Amino acid sequence: MDEMDVPDPELGMATIVFETPDGETDQFTVENEYIIYFQDHWQVKAGEDDDGNDVVRRIPKEKVFYVERSVEEFQDRIDALLDRAKDRFDLDNLNLG
Repeated sequence: MDEMDVPDPELGMATIVFETPDGETDQFTVENEYIIYFQDHWQVKAGEDDDGNDVVRRIPKEKVFYVERSVEEFQDRIDALLDRAKDRFDLDNLNLG
């Protein structure tokens, strides 16, 4: 199965504020594409290792105070994803009856 080619408009930045293991408050600010919520954890690109691989920090949802995102053209991205899904799965011609 080939990957879905999605336009990459400027989506803004995200800041996640969380409690560290020593009880302090810390935060990361990254591009929106580098933060996701998955399996009860926020996952954030925290940098790169010496080999150029991404380092991802998994933060349990219970430790996150908030995630704030600035987004531009977010609706455009959603619309593009929906249009691609419709085309890919031929949803316009789907007969459910």
